[in-house]
Amino acid sequence: MLRGCLTRFGAVFSESLMVRTVGLICLPLLLAVGLAVVVAISFSNRDARTALEARARQTVALLAGGVGDALWNVDRVAAQSILHPLSKDPDFVGAVVFERGGSVFLGLGEVDPPRSGLIVEQVSLIRLTAGGQAGEQGRGQHIGQLRLYLTTANAERTINSRAWAIALSGLGLLVAVCGLLAVIVRGVTAPVRQMTDGMAVLAAGRIDLEIPRVDRRDEIGRMAAALGTLKQHAAERLEFIERQARHMEVIEEIVAKRTGELTAALETLKLAQNELIRSEKLAALGGMVAAIAHEINTPIGSSLTVATTLSDKITEFQAILQGKELRRSVIRDYSDSFGTASQLLVGNLLRASELIGRFKRVAVDQTGELRRRFELDVVCGEVVAMLRPTYRHSPVSIDLRLPGGVVMDSFPGALGQVLTNLMTNAMLHAFADATAAGSITVGATLEEDGRHVTLTVADDGAGIPAAVLPRIFDPFFTTKLGSGGSGLGLHIVYAIVMRVLGGVVAVESQIGQGTRFSIVLPLVAPQQSGQDAVEEPVIMPS
Repeated sequence: MLRGCLTRFGAVFSESLMVRTVGLICLPLLLAVGLAVVVAISFSNRDARTALEARARQTVALLAGGVGDALWNVDRVAAQSILHPLSKDPDFVGAVVFERGGSVFLGLGEVDPPRSGLIVEQVSLIRLTAGGQAGEQGRGQHIGQLRLYLTTANAERTINSRAWAIALSGLGLLVAVCGLLAVIVRGVTAPVRQMTDGMAVLAAGRIDLEIPRVDRRDEIGRMAAALGTLKQHAAERLEFIERQARHMEVIEEIVAKRTGELTAALETLKLAQNELIRSEKLAALGGMVAAIAHEINTPIGSSLTVATTLSDKITEFQAILQGKELRRSVIRDYSDSFGTASQLLVGNLLRASELIGRFKRVAVDQTGELRRRFELDVVCGEVVAMLRPTYRHSPVSIDLRLPGGVVMDSFPGALGQVLTNLMTNAMLHAFADATAAGSITVGATLEEDGRHVTLTVADDGAGIPAAVLPRIFDPFFTTKLGSGGSGLGLHIVYAIVMRVLGGVVAVESQIGQGTRFSIVLPLVAPQQSGQDAVEEPVIMPS
């Protein structure tokens, strides 16, 4: 029932301008009256309590001397005669005189009343004594305590009566104001309602309505005249809309034709972009393969040299075995030579195997785009190890500051491509001068929530101009066009971080001080659909 009443009241409030206007004016007035009553009660209560506390302090201060003398002389009759006038006070509840040990010497009224609604004031009773030596001030001796209880009930009754008077007066004034306001508003809303009904008919497309006649010269009369003008304009506008509808049909045919042409052009542009990405990928992979081949050539060449030497030594040893004389010192020398050769051969082959294994892991991750669990420092270390041969002749050093034990469930290939593109971008732009020394620092920090990690790639190179910084993630934007930059490297970084790894990327840079890329990644990457997955990993400078 209550819910139905509230629903009907809400409908009336939303549909009636008079009810809404009166309500919006009267409700604040009602709240103001209520607030005034609450404030009046609060201030009156505080003032009454303050006055009562001051009276209690003054009373105990006046009685302390006489009661102290009576307590010193153990004269209960005198103490009672001093405290007896307090019983005539309408706010008096009780008074207690305590001895120094805490025992009750004399009690008048209630000795231990409940503390709610009471003013409790107490004072120590001091017996002044003279000093022992000349020039010393008098000293006081604590002999007891006087405690006085006063009630706030009378003050509260007075405050409540005043509050009711204020509330009733405010409510009466509010009713009078609301009634007068309702009469005034009704004189405005009645003709407005008639014109509103007419405008609703006009809005429905009917122009044969009759405009209500209002013989007034105020705003209502001007509104009625404006409604008649609106009717005339509506008829003209309806005719204009019919003409425009016919023109729109022709325009829609033209737009459909142009849309088909633009769609075909967009598909051609996408094909060209994919072709450019594939060509850049082949160039980048060719450079990586050349660098890895050069790096592997060293241990393989050393192994070949050691194997050739070992073969010659074995031939010599076989010739000695076929001779007549075979000394133990000769066997020992050849045994040492064979051991040394085998150690060198095994060491070089292990080095070559390690390089090939890293290359295989990075290649599988970047071409397969498989999701798996991995340790962040291991994957980043493998990617950097694959890039070191490319920049082995550069004076730029690469520093890894990655904590161990950060396990991610994500896409290592996509993460490796992001790291590769950022380092390639730093080499191309931050250290354009091949002779200038510098450093690239790859770091990571586990966030406090335990679900995200921040990967940073920072350099101390040339920096990015402030005018260029907002556009570095735009596709095909580069400051090295024709000098090795394609404008897609950082755009691909942004796309992979946002769409595949589920993170965010930000950049900070100052001219002459370097650039810092910060990538916040979830430890568990979001699930990817077929449309969201990265089509091909690409390593390219921007």
